[in-house]
Amino acid sequence: MNTQTLITNKEYELDFLKHFQQAGFSLVDFSFIESLSWQSLTSDDLQQMTERSFWQHDHHIFALRNDFTDQLLRYYSNYQPQQQCIAYAGPIVRNNEVYTQLGIEHYNPTVNDMQNDFKTFYQYIKYTLNDDIDFVILGHYQLIDLLLSSKAQTQRILNLVQERNISELSAQLGLAHPVVQLLTTKTTEQLDLLGQLFPNDHRTIQSLRRWEQWFKSQGITEIHLDITPQPPRSYYKGAFMRCHLKNNKTKRLTGGFYKGPLEGFGLGFIL
Repeated sequence: MNTQTLITNKEYELDFLKHFQQAGFSLVDFSFIESLSWQSLTSDDLQQMTERSFWQHDHHIFALRNDFTDQLLRYYSNYQPQQQCIAYAGPIVRNNEVYTQLGIEHYNPTVNDMQNDFKTFYQYIKYTLNDDIDFVILGHYQLIDLLLSSKAQTQRILNLVQERNISELSAQLGLAHPVVQLLTTKTTEQLDLLGQLFPNDHRTIQSLRRWEQWFKSQGITEIHLDITPQPPRSYYKGAFMRCHLKNNKTKRLTGGFYKGPLEGFGLGFIL
């Protein structure tokens, strides 16, 4: 990284914190190194250990942060958050590479809160990064419960869905199955088809439609439905979004709703 890029990224980081402080968010700064205890690790924590850089010293475990949302969730599950809205900026490690992550968490949010949080982040992208959102990939981690019965949700079928293996899914489920029909339809048309296949008053469909309509009201009109992801953590249970930028094609604003020890909405962006 050359000197100018380094300075620019540091300015982006500072501008981000100022932007959200002015929007009423509290700023937090947590240690890059987490101290963990084997006895207190949840199944989600244990699953993450295969993704993290960690070591043991004097019967203590230390790990480099790989995601702010997970770190904050662990902390605030033990210490009740004093603020509903927090913003952060700092390093994370993924695949042995260090990145700077900018993000926000909003605990116990309403639908309006989540939309306003997104709008505030969107303003930062437009007016500080001088970029825009090209298209959005939208999904819902509980959509699979609508598409497949619990009996049909075998690991093999879930893997086939994640792989988008249409031929094998057709053989296993039949050509008329909603999963096969959706995967053989353009992603920009899948939300409309979903509304034809299932009642529109279903909570999952309502959530997806609400976000679709709201994005369009913000001038973001290219929206793709993604039915394939499985939740990376047990507490990811709501809508999620991956927003690709127009100018810097490698950058994405990602986030969504979660409900576990805490209920919240988070958005993150890697510089």
